[in-house]
Amino acid sequence: MYNNITTFIHNLFGTDEFVPLHAPLFIGNEKKYLAECIDTTFVSSVGKFVDRFEEQVACYTGSKRAVVCVSGTNALHMGMLLVGVER
Repeated sequence: MYNNITTFIHNLFGTDEFVPLHAPLFIGNEKKYLAECIDTTFVSSVGKFVDRFEEQVACYTGSKRAVVCVSGTNALHMGMLLVGVER
């Protein structure tokens, strides 16, 4: 799976050089989708784009389901709870 991600990034940016972590890259309908989210007030953790993303992640990873999180910290906390880690 990691090789696929690495290949995707190399192909997308067309370089083996440093790729900025948070530099925006608009190559499709991103601006249109963002405007739609803002117009419909679905800009957080609900809405059709969230549902679609979860479905695509589940499909890509071969999982029954996927859940998006608001932050990496939230994802780690949820993961630790799911595997039974306690304080």
